Amino acid sequence: MKACRVKGLDPEMPLRVNTMLIVRARLDELRSVADRALDPGAVAAQHDMRIVAKRLRYLLEITETCLGEEAKVARDAAEELQSVLGAIHDCDVALPRAKGIEALEVQLRVRREQLFRRFCGVWQLEVGRGTWAALELTGTDPR
Repeated sequence: MKACRVKGLDPEMPLRVNTMLIVRARLDELRSVADRALDPGAVAAQHDMRIVAKRLRYLLEITETCLGEEAKVARDAAEELQSVLGAIHDCDVALPRAKGIEALEVQLRVRREQLFRRFCGVWQLEVGRGTWAALELTGTDPR
């Protein structure tokens, strides 16, 4: 999934302002793919969400000091999403290669189902906690 362009960046603006423009763009990407990714059969959307979560995580890793605690919490959540979605992707890649080896296919399908439930749980937990909303509001705080 190609990253969207971030509009309004200006090298004359403070780092925090530009960072929040990028953070909001990455959050919009994350939310836009989430509905599709929450469908168990949406392999491509889940892979896209992993990529988007990775972008958000790396952005927060290098900018969290200017954004505060909300950024650290969101970074950890993005890392968890990236990790579980990566493990799901590993199952998706391995399944076609395991064709004909019934025990392995069953094991991979069961593992994928467990990971998918974990992914849904992580996403719902972070939405419920307001992790993404709190990060988005960080930019309105004049720290």
